This record gives sequence, structure tokens and C-alpha cells, in this order.
Amino acid sequence: MEEYIRWLRQQGKSEHTIRRYTTVLKEFQQWYEEMTGGVPFDPKNVSAIDLQDWKNYLLNIARTENLKTGERKKLAISTINNKIESLKAYFRYLYDTGVIKDNPAASLSVQKEQKKLSPRWLERIEKNRLLHYIDDNEKQKKNPWRYARNRAIIYCMLHAGMRVSEVVNLELEDIDFTTGYINIRDGKGGKARRIPMNSDLKHALNLWLNERNSKETNTDKVFISQKGGNLTVSGVNNLFNTIRNDLKIEELTPHVLRHTFCHDLIEKGFPITYVADLAGHSDLDTTRRYVATSDKEMKIAVESLSSGRYRQN
Repeated sequence: MEEYIRWLRQQGKSEHTIRRYTTVLKEFQQWYEEMTGGVPFDPKNVSAIDLQDWKNYLLNIARTENLKTGERKKLAISTINNKIESLKAYFRYLYDTGVIKDNPAASLSVQKEQKKLSPRWLERIEKNRLLHYIDDNEKQKKNPWRYARNRAIIYCMLHAGMRVSEVVNLELEDIDFTTGYINIRDGKGGKARRIPMNSDLKHALNLWLNERNSKETNTDKVFISQKGGNLTVSGVNNLFNTIRNDLKIEELTPHVLRHTFCHDLIEKGFPITYVADLAGHSDLDTTRRYVATSDKEMKIAVESLSSGRYRQN
């Protein structure tokens, strides 16, 4: 496993991706040993048929549990495809390093979807509710430090389209108020990019940095925890859990704010190429999702065919 992790790092994979890949590998090893009646896992004995059986297991049998409700549901196709890609990377590693002579995962394919639906973004009313919530003067009076930090985090995602990993890894020298740019040095896929700051984001970051200096810390990261250490992805997710519960916006996540950033730019008429560069998309097809029909619009279209007799008020 350690050699595999080293190989993944050499491939430029992020620590988050490495954790996902190794988790999937452990899940597959457990499934394999259960499927073979307790035979110890040896990748040299895994066949293409075994991998197809595992894919069928993911599609038809595997379940994920909702921690709040206890409800068990089938895996989403996107989740299954992520697991398949993760395991394909492991067998590609074994093949590339000469551990196996033939790659049984070469023919293992992701599950094709008819069409990727447009990503979830905040509607205007939802966005306004979020901004009213995060800009609340009462929160500022109660805890100026936490108010400024949380507000700056939200603004980095909503006004700069930053990923949660980019937010927590942002360092002080990456913010250049003189030129008005934020420098992302190691984005997804090892891509670097510069994002211009609008006036709202500049104000939010200035306010936060003034508060940040009031707490002693030994880190260069822009965003820190209340104890003075580095803020983690889990810490940001906890923040969003609180906001989501308070606002009752069930699908509010850091990535939804990034989607909102991209969608709002497209809606204002800016070219797809501009949005792709700002978001750090390597494929324009990724950006084109923001001009696709939204889930809500499709529901409205289908509902228009209804007689209205059974429509709920």
C-alpha cells in the first residue's frame, strides 16, 4: 500500500484523491475475500470477470446509509464511476510496475449515463438568503473573529469559484491586494491559475485578515481554526452543516457555491472560455454544464403536461 501511495503521489494525485483511491481498494479487498469465501486477497489472482462481478455488485447490491435517517439507498452512478476509476488506477499501477503481466481492469468501463444533468447552483432567492445570513450584523457583534472568517470563506467560493481544498490551502502570500488577484498554485489536476478579486471579496478578505492578526498562530494559511491551527476541509464542512441546517437549504455545500459562481457568470452573458479559465476547467464540456437545462427547469417542463387535478398546493 505504501508503494502504491508513493506511485500515486508521483502521478500528481492530491492527498484527498489518494485517500479516496486507497479507501476503494480496501473496500474491494473486503468484497473479494467475502466473495471467494475467505481466500486472502492477491491482485495477481484477480480476473476481468471478478471486476465485472464487482461492478455488478456496486450497481445492484451495494447500499449507502443516510447517517441522519438510517435509510439505505443504492449508490449513485457518479459514486460507482468514481470507485471504478479508483480501482482501475490500482491495477494500472500494478501493470506499470511489473507486478502483473496483464491488466484485468483494462476492459472495466464506467457506467455510461445518457446525459449529465446540470450541476446544482443556488437560485437567486437562496443566494440572497445565504448573503443575508452571512452578513448578519448580530453575528459580527457576537463574535467578530468567527463572523469575518466564515464570511470570507463563503465569499471565496461565491465570488471566486474556489474549491474547498483551494480555500483551506490558500496562504497569505497567495493574496495580492496590489494587483487584485488570488493565486491558486496547486488546483485540481495540478493546475495553477489567477483569479481576480472583486470589491466584495477584497473587503471580506481585508476584514478577515485584520481579525486573523488578533489571534496568535504559527501557520501561513489564510484560514485558521479557533485554536490557531490550520483550518481543515472537515472544519469547512462543519460550517456548511450549520448554515444548511439554519437556512433549510438541503443541498448547500461548498461545491454548490462554486457552481453558483460559474452559473452566475454564464447567466450574465460572459463567454464559456472566460468561465472555464476562472474556474480552472481543463475541459470546456465541464463548463458547458452551466448552460444546460437545470433540474428545476426540467421539472417545470414536465409538470406543464399535467392536467393539474392531482397537483399539490
